[in-house]
Amino acid sequence: MRLGRFIRILATGGVVLAPLCVLGHAMEFLTAKLILLPDAEVRLEVTADHALNPLVPDEAAALQAVDRPLEVQVAGSWAPLDQMMPRLIEKHTDWLRCAPPNLPPPPPEAVHALVTASWQWKHPQSELVFRVPKGNMHDVFLWQPVEANQDSRSQWMLLLAGDVTKGIAVLPRKSMNDWSGALTGIILITGLCMATWVLRQKGWKRILSNNS
Repeated sequence: MRLGRFIRILATGGVVLAPLCVLGHAMEFLTAKLILLPDAEVRLEVTADHALNPLVPDEAAALQAVDRPLEVQVAGSWAPLDQMMPRLIEKHTDWLRCAPPNLPPPPPEAVHALVTASWQWKHPQSELVFRVPKGNMHDVFLWQPVEANQDSRSQWMLLLAGDVTKGIAVLPRKSMNDWSGALTGIILITGLCMATWVLRQKGWKRILSNNS
């Protein structure tokens, strides 16, 4: 049994787990950082390390690895991430932004060569469901950063080819009440500005009439 399969079984459902000591330092997977933003906005950053991942020997392989690492379920069908929003590519060495703090760090002398593909879109449904495409050779370490009001440990799961996540709730969309409140505020401010302008105009007319 592969180590990745054993870990995935332990992490089924994306439960909050203790420090990931069992993973060691071998980065034989892609990291996928999921950020949930207000108003159903979703940001996903998938990173391949072509310096330390033996399955990603060079930059070309890293670009290929992050081309279609996950699919997202929309209206009952699986869609590539590029269907939600074209990806942006960044090449960097900042490992800390790509992995949760409870993942054991690589050796101090390790030099990373990272390729990060990012997608950001407004999700059309109340939940996110991802899967690793069948036949994909790269396992995906999906994790969410810790919010200030959450447990201090990151939520994560290790997905193999064909694996499907449970539903991940997106943040609620702004309701019409939110927009109507903002519109009311704009109308009030606009009315106040117009009233001030009218009073100033009348004041100038009064001064000019007194001087004539």
